[in-house]
Amino acid sequence: MLHRLWNCLPVWLRPRYVLAVRERASQWRKLRAAHLLKEPECVACGRDKELDVHHIVPVSADPTQELNPDNLITLCSDPCHIVFGHFFSYRCYNKDVRSMATAYRAAMTHRICR
Repeated sequence: MLHRLWNCLPVWLRPRYVLAVRERASQWRKLRAAHLLKEPECVACGRDKELDVHHIVPVSADPTQELNPDNLITLCSDPCHIVFGHFFSYRCYNKDVRSMATAYRAAMTHRICR
C-alpha cells in the first residue's frame, strides 16, 4: 500500500531518491579536511572545536555544488550552523551566510575591544 503512495509523490520526495541524494561523494572527506585546513575556525564566532563544514547552497538543492570549494564555509556545530546557515530551521538555507557571519564576527570583535 505504501509503495503505491510513493508513486504519487514527485520523484525528489520519494524515499529512495532522498537517500541517494544524501550519500556523499567519495571525495567529500578529502575536500572537507582540506577546507578545515584553509578555514580552521567558525567564521561567525571564531570557535575552533566541534566544527561543521557547511554547504552554502545545500546538496539537496543543487547536488552539483557538493564538491565546489567556493560553496563551503566553516561554522561551529552549535549554535552558528543552525543560526547563520539555516535561520533556525534545517528546511531553510542562507545564501548570504558568509557575509552575515563575517559581519557578525566583526561587530562582536568591535564590541569586545571597546
